[in-house]
Amino acid sequence: MMKLPATLQRHKADKPADDTQRRAAQDWLPVADLRDGCLIRPDGAAVGGVAIAPMSLQLKSEAEKRAVVSAVHAAMNGLQVPFQILSLYRPVDLDAYLAGLDAMLAEASPRRKTVLRDYLSWVHGLVRSGEAVERRYYLLVTRMGPDAVREHRTSLRSLADDLMRARGMQARVMTDADWRELSFLAFHAGQAAVEQVPDGLRVPPILRQGVVG
Repeated sequence: MMKLPATLQRHKADKPADDTQRRAAQDWLPVADLRDGCLIRPDGAAVGGVAIAPMSLQLKSEAEKRAVVSAVHAAMNGLQVPFQILSLYRPVDLDAYLAGLDAMLAEASPRRKTVLRDYLSWVHGLVRSGEAVERRYYLLVTRMGPDAVREHRTSLRSLADDLMRARGMQARVMTDADWRELSFLAFHAGQAAVEQVPDGLRVPPILRQGVVG
């Protein structure tokens, strides 16, 4: 079970009045269209976003940490429209990596084999524990009105530039491909480790009040 971010949830008022009518997939999904890097909701709102790469603050000095926090705070403080920060885990498929390590182990010298066996044991433990994942971060921004998509094009570029004022931070305006990946992670998290993101949005089994089941 997974709850969708509030930015992408459908309200009860968005659903057809007669629950007895047979509904199409579009009646369940919080998506009316996807174009120009924006997700269009059934209520007409356009949701744009900035994809933000993970960054470890533990490797920075106290002064650098304060600088990063200040830069992010300044960028977000300038937003005059609703926004939401979304963090998703993506499982990482390590099968090919483990196979490569096994091949190295077979040809390694006795001294190197001892080190490789220990490392292989550690990686296998990581996989078994379910900790072989990577994080994806998104800053989603919602706008209403006929010019919402055009306004996103300008404002999101400025937002990404403001975020990158923090040293070491990488941010970019989301494209249609990024939205497809986000949707795939949200609706098919279990498959994301072993399957490529499909070229298009896939319909989840059932979506009721923002919950996939």
